[in-house]
Amino acid sequence: MDWTLQPTLAGVALAATAVAGGAPLFSEGLRTLRLRRALAHLEERPLRELPEGFVHVRGKVALEGPLFAPLSNRPCAGFALEVGTAERGRVAIITERRSFRVVSEGVSARVSPDAGRWRLAAGTARLITADEALSERLTALLARSPEATWLRRSGQSLAVVERVLGAGAECHVVGTVHAVRPLVVEAEAEVARTGTDDVGTTVTRTVDLAGGARQSIASEPDLWIDEGGSLEFLSVSDMPPGALTSGLPRWKLIGLWLGPLLSLTGLLYLANAADRLRPLSAF
Repeated sequence: MDWTLQPTLAGVALAATAVAGGAPLFSEGLRTLRLRRALAHLEERPLRELPEGFVHVRGKVALEGPLFAPLSNRPCAGFALEVGTAERGRVAIITERRSFRVVSEGVSARVSPDAGRWRLAAGTARLITADEALSERLTALLARSPEATWLRRSGQSLAVVERVLGAGAECHVVGTVHAVRPLVVEAEAEVARTGTDDVGTTVTRTVDLAGGARQSIASEPDLWIDEGGSLEFLSVSDMPPGALTSGLPRWKLIGLWLGPLLSLTGLLYLANAADRLRPLSAF
């Protein structure tokens, strides 16, 4: 008895999809497995050691540009506004981030703001009624969320909670540390020239810390931190990182066996289809 399937056009399309989809599933499963193992053995390294690779570092937040939290008006590297109602709970999160530096014992590391998970403690909370006049900036921020816009237009009060990574706050960063500037980082001025002299001098800038304190740092940081590398992970928090593996869903590990199974099944189906169509090609 012939147990092979009679190939169809739809079956061939599904088989090709399975072959193409198996590789990304396996890749994501393997990345999750490696990341869980790396986080399980993660140790904090002081910045003064100029560590490289996937590490956990800690320091004070130093700002590279002006940004203020919308509710507390605190200078910060980034914030998140959690918007919700008493009946529906949280319905939207509005975030804004800037690149910043983690400074410790005279060593600074620039943290990329473009990706990663930011875990910040809850700060200022505010209840915004439907008829309350808002600042232009807060109105623009709420307009980014269709849910918040609809709730406000429908006459409901908004419960807003602000989470801020403030200047001078202690910050924990878990990610890939580089001693050489990554190519994705936008170039900054490294030297300042005067007159016709070709000799450059290192630029320094003054950054704001908590309580109005100011600190001068070199324009070029000593290290760069991002989610680069095979692990593709970056965590920024004003609290100790704790069990970061809790944020990695175990179901992604299914890709370790499901990905190859899908690809192998698809290849077998396509091979069977090719064998059955080969005699037809002779005519």
